[in-house]
Amino acid sequence: MKSKVYNNANISLKLALSMLAGLCVFMYACKEKFIPEIKEININYLVVEGLINTGTDSTIYTLSRTFKLNNKPIEAPEKGAIVQVESDAGATYVLPALVKAGRYGRPALGLDPTKRYRLRIRTTDKREYLSDFVESKTSPPFDLNYNIKDTSVNFYVDTHDPSGKSIYYQHTYEETWEYDSYFRSYHKIVNGVKVDRIFPQDDVTTCWRTLKSGNILLATTNNLSDDHLADRAITSVSGKSQKMHIEYSLLVKQSVLTREGFEFYDALRKNTESVGSIFDAQPSLLFGNIRSTSDPAEIIIGFISAGSVTQKRFIIQSKDMPSEWFNLADNSICEESLKYLIAPGDPFIWVFPPPREVRTPLLYCGDCRLLGGNKIRPSYWK
Repeated sequence: MKSKVYNNANISLKLALSMLAGLCVFMYACKEKFIPEIKEININYLVVEGLINTGTDSTIYTLSRTFKLNNKPIEAPEKGAIVQVESDAGATYVLPALVKAGRYGRPALGLDPTKRYRLRIRTTDKREYLSDFVESKTSPPFDLNYNIKDTSVNFYVDTHDPSGKSIYYQHTYEETWEYDSYFRSYHKIVNGVKVDRIFPQDDVTTCWRTLKSGNILLATTNNLSDDHLADRAITSVSGKSQKMHIEYSLLVKQSVLTREGFEFYDALRKNTESVGSIFDAQPSLLFGNIRSTSDPAEIIIGFISAGSVTQKRFIIQSKDMPSEWFNLADNSICEESLKYLIAPGDPFIWVFPPPREVRTPLLYCGDCRLLGGNKIRPSYWK
């Protein structure tokens, strides 16, 4: 009797597996590629980036246009615009076009921080854009600290506003570092002929590279009893990084936002940095405080704020880093490149002086500029 029960169970299991397999085949056979119909719309939206600086720094605005995601990313600066700052007292300050296309600005405007300000833009197609008047927010001073943990350098901001008026903070940073190419190039090719480099003007061993922060860094003390922002993480740099091997500079800027400005940038942050899984916040429409005077339905991306900016620069050298960090970088690829056979006509760079004249096909191993930097030493460098 027991054997008969087992046999019936086995038959049922086989039948269930057969049905499941058949269902899988059926579902797979019925699967078709789905390409949704997307309505062709004009997404040539105006993007406005900048700050009306009521402190001692320049007021600079960048105007550009958006493009489709399936298009090749290109710079789309808004050229030839007329940009001006207006106060609620009736004063007007024109921001001339700068050398880089799409950028408009001028040195400190000498604005009264007790007044309210707005931005007016007129584009070459006769469209006009006007922001709301906004109050000026004063940024308090801050401290920039760091610690070394495991194999990274971690940077933090500590700021305090005794008046309790700041509350909503935004930080940006700019990092610069010095680095060397793995080899030093002693020769170059001119019109197909190898010639000796003339030092120091032909030296391409040492470079400096600068990058601006790509993330939106926001913080608020709204739920705290004191307007004190402590140990706000800014960035972390790995000891394996090229950035830490000679000298590294971090410039941090702090500004204070209104509640509306904070909410705008927080929504922008979620749209750009926190979308990708079912648990992330869903993309939302961004409604700033600047709009078209002729078409209220036109979408403009940006939020106009006014206020002062405080900043602090921190420079750290390799001698301040753990000595074992200098063994973390893997430069074996440049060493291995010397073993490659180079065919006539292939690009290469000559390294090592006579009698060991050797060339490498990995050009960046002998020319630091090919790693994104340039030979201009920053004025603030140690």
